[in-house]
Amino acid sequence: MSDVVFNDKAFLVNFLYSLLDNPTKIKVQKTLYLLYAFYGATYGNLNADGEENEFSNHSYPKRLFNANFEAWRYGPVESEVYGNEKSGRYSAQNLTTEDVDTFFNTAELRNIREFIENIASQTNNIDDFSLVDRTHQDNVWLNKYKEGERHIQMDNDEIVQEYIKRYV
Repeated sequence: MSDVVFNDKAFLVNFLYSLLDNPTKIKVQKTLYLLYAFYGATYGNLNADGEENEFSNHSYPKRLFNANFEAWRYGPVESEVYGNEKSGRYSAQNLTTEDVDTFFNTAELRNIREFIENIASQTNNIDDFSLVDRTHQDNVWLNKYKEGERHIQMDNDEIVQEYIKRYV
């Protein structure tokens, strides 16, 4: 199995567009960030301790996608996705139900789909600036962000490690 679930971030972002009632740039960006962090701390970390558990017979990639998060004024931003969003490249109409069902075709991928749907459902019910406030609480963003600077690279491993320490 690959090191990431989604080799094509566009598939994931289009899937989010289909799940969110109002997929604003902020809502999509913060949902992507939370998905990345929580996935890495949970599914991506299942075999880290080598202990047997109910998921031991499953194989999950370490990361949800190849991320390039940066610390921006309104929180973490996946810069490639942001550029594509500005160009209008994403839409719920870019995926059919068949595309989604075909992709999530194994037990592991169906678990990941349920995970994504769960997180998206939660962020769907939160307004944009509450999501900004929530991501501003993360030390990995706080320690990187500098007022007035743009494109400050965030470390993917630090993002996941913070979520492991805080939530797992």
